[in-house]
Amino acid sequence: MNKNWEIYKEYLNSCIVRNESVKNTTYRTYINSMKQFIEYLRRYENNCYLLNRKNSKNMVVILERYIRYCREVKGNNASTINNKITAISSFYIWAVKRDLIATHPFRDKLDRLKVTDVEKRRNSYYLTNKEIIEINIKMEMDKQYDLQDRIIFNLIIDTACRISALQSIKIDNIDLESGIIFGIVEKEQKIVEFAVFEETVNLIKEWLRCRNDNIEYLLVTKYNGVFKQMSKSTIRDRVRKIGKLVGIENLYPHSLRKTSINLIA
Repeated sequence: MNKNWEIYKEYLNSCIVRNESVKNTTYRTYINSMKQFIEYLRRYENNCYLLNRKNSKNMVVILERYIRYCREVKGNNASTINNKITAISSFYIWAVKRDLIATHPFRDKLDRLKVTDVEKRRNSYYLTNKEIIEINIKMEMDKQYDLQDRIIFNLIIDTACRISALQSIKIDNIDLESGIIFGIVEKEQKIVEFAVFEETVNLIKEWLRCRNDNIEYLLVTKYNGVFKQMSKSTIRDRVRKIGKLVGIENLYPHSLRKTSINLIA
């Protein structure tokens, strides 16, 4: 087991003890960011140990190389890179408090990247009723789009739920008879429930009949032969693919959420 990953797991356990409610939101995002950084250290920085004193002195230089890697290889924008650096910084703040290192290796030494107006701007689309119908018809006819694509699209249109809520839906949260999804933790830890239309309920029923796994979540993906909860990035990728059915190159889950709110208003 990678030594860096072992010490990071200790940090995660400490965080979850302190605030268990964000285990599947903030900390999951931090895990994904840190996995990439640890893999970068293994491949490009001689697998240097996060808490090594010598490496700590060089951490600013290492992070500057990592920032270039994120930008040039991964195609990340400044906002995404800043979030990844925040995840790394949080680990070091914990390490200092635990006396695992004497000082934070890059606090006040590494400036946050400037997020340009272009990067802040995200095209937002309000789908029309015609486009919603067109998408549903095309998804049903095109084998490139599966049941989960159709469920994702229709659940957001039906409920205006956020991506975090959508990702967290468990099979036990769904009452198929009443068409209610209950017990979902939304923003600011609010417990909410959603009403789902009959067409979406039927899609969910069909999907559950097809399932041959024991995963508790409604939306799943197969990673390296193993079924797991679908990630937010996978949901975003699926929504982006759905948008292309009506000529939209960058459709986001939030655009579907705003479409739903706009239809209700």
